[in-house]
Amino acid sequence: MQQTDKYKLNLIESSDPFLPDGLNQNTLKLEEVVSQHLEGMDQRVTVLEDKKFACGLWTKGAGVIDLGFHPRAVITQQIGSYGPVIYVENATYASSGGITLTENGFKSNISSFYFLAFS
Repeated sequence: MQQTDKYKLNLIESSDPFLPDGLNQNTLKLEEVVSQHLEGMDQRVTVLEDKKFACGLWTKGAGVIDLGFHPRAVITQQIGSYGPVIYVENATYASSGGITLTENGFKSNISSFYFLAFS
């Protein structure tokens, strides 16, 4: 029985007796490697599943935009204006604010704008 160069998996040759030992060894090696990688992947997926974002066009006047989650950052671009309003937690990066985060979205004093929000 030979082995692969890189992962040292068993290669069954036609002259080998057909016994499950070589295949079982391959299976155990693969299971060990896969389980190590899946543990880290499960943690990353759990973190990513907790993150949310929403984007859209708001044309209903000043008011509350309900996103269904508490955003940590909101970017708005008022229709017909030159620069976006960027709000990250407790800091506004724009000449005029107009955004207040709420438990389930945000309030805006702008009547029509594009938005992008992240949790």
